[in-house]
Amino acid sequence: MISVIVCSIDRAKFARIDALYKSALAGEEWELIGIHDAKSLAEGYNRGIAHSRGEIVIFSHDDIELLSPHFAERLKGHLAKFDLIGVAGTSRVVNGGWVNAGPPHIFGQVAHLGREGMIAVNIYGAPRPSVGNIQGLDGLFMAARRGVIEKVKFDAATFDKFHLYDVDFSFAAFQMGFKLGVACDINLLHHSSGRFREEWAEHMLRFNHKWFGGRAHNGPVFVAQWSIIQVPTRQQAAELMNPPFWEWE
Repeated sequence: MISVIVCSIDRAKFARIDALYKSALAGEEWELIGIHDAKSLAEGYNRGIAHSRGEIVIFSHDDIELLSPHFAERLKGHLAKFDLIGVAGTSRVVNGGWVNAGPPHIFGQVAHLGREGMIAVNIYGAPRPSVGNIQGLDGLFMAARRGVIEKVKFDAATFDKFHLYDVDFSFAAFQMGFKLGVACDINLLHHSSGRFREEWAEHMLRFNHKWFGGRAHNGPVFVAQWSIIQVPTRQQAAELMNPPFWEWE
């Protein structure tokens, strides 16, 4: 069984995400657990875990679209190899910002709604359908085997807002010996790109204090530009995010 946990205070967004997973998980036994009054994403996800029944548990933002086919097949295939997966992450956690490791340590690809109707496809690194030896994941979409959430919980005391709960949870799983991976072939269109302001910076300091005793670099460690390609349609974004050279393997 697959459990999908979504924290959402927007009825329209929740209805859309319900429809998305109904289509993507057609034929599967699954459940949607909505948390509509979360104090933080960590608190909300922990509450959702307590009510979940699935062997696979998905943590999903409420403002995503799925651009790639065969979602359930790819999801289960990746979780046969890994304990915890996401669609973007790093093989080297250097601080609370997973992208701060920079290339060649960041992987995955995520599309974002851009200006003037364009779609910005962010390709951090997608050499093959999945990449292993990952230490930290972005939280717009994560999926875990039951064994992970039985041993690792979201740290709602330290991350009491809506930031860095994801890198903390995934890094904790890595530290406990679980195998993490980035699924480059589960392609999502994210309707928001995050807010990196004072509150995010405060949680960055909390992360660095928790894991590095405050000694981690508080700003970008490696400043480099990954690929960002603007396309006008969702179809073009989907084609770009599923490169033909994967078929050669």
